[in-house]
Amino acid sequence: MPKSMTGFAHVEKEHEEGKLTGEARTLNSRYLEVNVRLPKIDYLYEQKVREAIKKRLKRGKVDVTIKWEKTTGEVNAPKVNEEMVRQYAAMVNALKETCGIKGDLSVDNIFTLKDVFTYEENNTISEEKLLDCVESLLAELNNEREKEGLLITNDLLARIEVVLANLADIGTRWPLTIKAHEERLKEKIAEATKDSVVDEARILQEIAIYMDRLDISEEMTRLKGHIDNFKTTLKSDESIGRKLDFIIQEMVRETNTIGSKSNDLYINERVILMKVEIEKMREQVQNVE
Repeated sequence: MPKSMTGFAHVEKEHEEGKLTGEARTLNSRYLEVNVRLPKIDYLYEQKVREAIKKRLKRGKVDVTIKWEKTTGEVNAPKVNEEMVRQYAAMVNALKETCGIKGDLSVDNIFTLKDVFTYEENNTISEEKLLDCVESLLAELNNEREKEGLLITNDLLARIEVVLANLADIGTRWPLTIKAHEERLKEKIAEATKDSVVDEARILQEIAIYMDRLDISEEMTRLKGHIDNFKTTLKSDESIGRKLDFIIQEMVRETNTIGSKSNDLYINERVILMKVEIEKMREQVQNVE
């Protein structure tokens, strides 16, 4: 069953020291594009998160955000940036020497200066907890994508039935059309050659060659084959979006050929209806992973 490339998921994981919140959004994309936003943690963890995503998703633009909210009531104590204080003191001393400015840098002054204090947040998260949150998030995301994938599949199958119904109508109409073409052609030839001596065998051969150019039986057979392949592919659990798109291209090719070979209004009307459905199928397939 195909998955949609679009989806959204949200999970929350409560822990004694805090809460992990994960959100994931996916959009259509020809390839897999992964964007990850995590708390301030080791890069090694980010790599493992990306690896987990690539195991679950094959195509689409993926945005994953993990947030860490502490619930232990800890207060982040400020720390003095001693290097910054030394730089300020050096600037004061330099101004005294070069400009003759008087005065000293006091503790009260220091507390008002920019970037003297820093705050260190404890965002440390264990690898196990982080990856557990990511796996739950991806599982929820895939559930949503599968639900939408089922809707897409049902829509595609319904449209295939419309195509098959019109193809069956064409199959019923086509022998009658060919016979009528052949009769009219014979009548025209007979009228044009009624006062001449002609090679009847040669005329029949030319008629056969002409009628063969109007033959759409091969195109109809190939189109049915592509439809069968399409329906079989829909049952696969693999990433099938590109294959479905290729099959639809072949369906369009055969349908266009049927239309170009026929000059029968009834058949051409059915061809138009088929092309409308196939185009809608092509649009839907763009959403399939």
